[in-house]
Amino acid sequence: RVKALIDGAPVEFHDIAMDLAPLPAFNRQVYAITSAIKPGETLTYGDVAKRLGDANAARAVGRALGENPFPILIPCHRVLAAGGRAGGFSAPGGIETKMALLSIERARTSAIPGLFDDDPAFRLAAKPTRR
Repeated sequence: RVKALIDGAPVEFHDIAMDLAPLPAFNRQVYAITSAIKPGETLTYGDVAKRLGDANAARAVGRALGENPFPILIPCHRVLAAGGRAGGFSAPGGIETKMALLSIERARTSAIPGLFDDDPAFRLAAKPTRR
């Protein structure tokens, strides 16, 4: 399914069982919020922190996402820094992979509407490169 996503197919991973029990409770809460972000949508680290009930926890959210043991399955690529900046991404390929995934999912990566947001044929990035 990851390959299908990379190839541009709409794919969901919510039915895949992942053992999160050994992880810290805070991380599990961050991953639950992150897993609820639909393809094509994004939140900021601050948005996730607010949903946790602590608007000052954005850095802790970023740290938890950096420790995500299941990138893509737990879609941490859908969490951006303030102002739509990329932030980090710990999966292979780093930010380049994150932005490619968001492009495949046709996600808006800033609060400002993009020039081609209404054009379904437009794709920002090619497939991510393997490293």
